Amino acid sequence: MDLTIGQMIYTAAIFRQTNIAEIARSIGMSPSALYKKINRNTLRSEELSKIAKALGGEYYYHFSFPNGSKIGALEKSKHMRIKKRKAK
Repeated sequence: MDLTIGQMIYTAAIFRQTNIAEIARSIGMSPSALYKKINRNTLRSEELSKIAKALGGEYYYHFSFPNGSKIGALEKSKHMRIKKRKAK
């Protein structure tokens, strides 16, 4: 099953026990702006990388070819992270 970018973000947020508002604030965006970008599917690759890093993960966007060549970005730099909430 293919997921939209928005569905992946919501699923990742649940996995990391956080929410879209916390993610937005951690990347310097207002919650309403992030909700709008998700719903309009207008997130840029750089924003997706920031979201992944804030969640403690990585987002890769590239084309891979049989000879091992890759075209696109493969970012692994450190960025702010959201701490995982403790279970109550």
